[in-house]
Order: sequence, then structure tokens, then C-alpha cells
Amino acid sequence: MNKKRIVAIVAIIALIAVMAVVFAACNADTYRKRLEKAGYEVETLDQSMFENSDSVAYKNVEWAVSASKPSLSSEMTDNVMVLKYKSLSSAKDAEAEFEKMAKETNEMIDLINPNLRYIVDRESMCVFFGTVQGVNDAQK
Repeated sequence: MNKKRIVAIVAIIALIAVMAVVFAACNADTYRKRLEKAGYEVETLDQSMFENSDSVAYKNVEWAVSASKPSLSSEMTDNVMVLKYKSLSSAKDAEAEFEKMAKETNEMIDLINPNLRYIVDRESMCVFFGTVQGVNDAQK
């Protein structure tokens, strides 16, 4: 075989492997197990909870996981919500809405505990909203 074909075959195999990891990683059970292992109390949220919501953040949710645990540094808890959307555009819209929520939440929390920060992150159609530690634990 010539070198170009070998390189092309290796590239295709690598792409398939990456796609398999990306698609397999974004499911509720994966996040549930990961967060439970990190010491969180985890709840899978029923899709019907979001059906009547007016908020863009909760439109077109395929599944959602919510988790929290006591923080060693304060009375407040580290927490995270992982939401999987039915489309990339819905996830992007929700990410923007959660960014607004994070800003408002951080402004209120600054008075209580300025060390506890809320952030938002998105990986494809999954959006993560929670404390810095909570989001990091979900993404590990």
C-alpha cells in the first residue's frame, strides 16, 4: 500500500475512535456514576419537569442530572447540573441563558461567600451549570 492510503486509513480510524468517545461520554449514567464516585448526591431529573418551562435554558432537554455535596470550606454546597439537549442550537441558546444565571448568582453569593463561583461550560450538546468544583467534577 502506498503511504497516502495508510495515512488516510489511520486518520479515519482515529476520527471514528474520537467520535465514539464523544458520543459515549454524553449520557446520564456516565455523569451519574462519575459524580457519585466524587461524593455527590445525584438525581436524574425527569424530562417532564422541563416541558412546561418558559426558560430557554430548559427547552428541548433530552435528559438532565443534578448533583450536590457539602463543601468543606463553607456552609454552601458544591453543585452541578448537566443537561443534554436535543440539538446543538438549543444547547448554545441554553448556554447563553445559563451564563446570565451564573452572573446573577455570583453577584448574590459575593455577599455570602466570594470564594464560591458559578460557571457554565458546554461540550457539544451537553451544558454544565454549577460551582467551579461541581462542573470540574462532572467533566473529569
